[in-house]
Amino acid sequence: MELLGERARHTVVSLDGKVGALSRLSPRVRLELAVPPRGKGPVRTALTTADHVQRHAPDLVLTYNWGSIEAVLGASLTRFPRVIHHEDGFGPEESQTPLRRRVWLRRALFPTVKAVVVPSRQLERLAVSVWHQPEARVRYLPNGVDLARFRPRRDPRGPGPVLIGHIGRFRPEKNQARLIEAFAGARLLGRAELVFIGDGPLLADAKALAAKLGVADGVRFLGNLTDPARAYRELDVVALSSTTEQMPLSVLEGMATGLPVVSPAVGDVESMVSAANQPLIVPIGPGPALGEMLARVVDDPELRASVGRENRAHAERTYALDACLSRHMKLYLDVAGRS
Repeated sequence: MELLGERARHTVVSLDGKVGALSRLSPRVRLELAVPPRGKGPVRTALTTADHVQRHAPDLVLTYNWGSIEAVLGASLTRFPRVIHHEDGFGPEESQTPLRRRVWLRRALFPTVKAVVVPSRQLERLAVSVWHQPEARVRYLPNGVDLARFRPRRDPRGPGPVLIGHIGRFRPEKNQARLIEAFAGARLLGRAELVFIGDGPLLADAKALAAKLGVADGVRFLGNLTDPARAYRELDVVALSSTTEQMPLSVLEGMATGLPVVSPAVGDVESMVSAANQPLIVPIGPGPALGEMLARVVDDPELRASVGRENRAHAERTYALDACLSRHMKLYLDVAGRS
């Protein structure tokens, strides 16, 4: 939206009523907030979407994730031909096994859209093999990262414990409990600190677990930060413990900041990081592997530095934000007939 500037006019429908992200747009973006459906229910959402499409006569409709699947249905009711649907990942309810009803609905509705955009190879394979979409309809468009904003610190950090950072919401699929357990099990207290950036419904549970395991003095909870890029530059390692991911932005941001990444092999994480970082990606599931890898990285400053340099170089070659935006923009304008 920011890239298009005054060349486009946008109508935004927030199905959950949350619009905080719009504060990041400049005044030059022409934007109208449409009234979301009153009350919940797939029929109401579909009919409201159909009404929006008929009244606004857009050049393009973009829908995002499973929560907007009824909007895809609404656009199809009007026979609107220019819809692009985006699938970015799953909640805990679909992290292990696709839900049959959702699979059926995707199979039924995706033939009405021009493209299904996915940010990971894992989702691309799923869209073809499970959702039965033709390869030509599925578009793999990887995420990008702002390399100027997320950049390595200029000077080495002073003496002190190694800082292991986790950036993300406290939700079941992020499984921060496993990271706290790994930190405690590897006996890193004193040699390292675990820093959490983010908020969410499971924050209190995470604090209670750190206290229960006796590592509360080595675990910090910073909440939401207005500029996480500065916080990344204070870290030494980025760690994930998720049960499901696709192409997590925290991995890209950590790589761009010149940090090593320790994570389970969820989603595309192992293929996202540099070749030097791939040995630091551990198997999915319980066990001591995550803690053991964290201990290895904490105790080896040369490994942290060398992997961090390789990650930054890999991010520059592969994940520049300008290239990411250009790929999306080309698809949008092509489908809209405005190339």
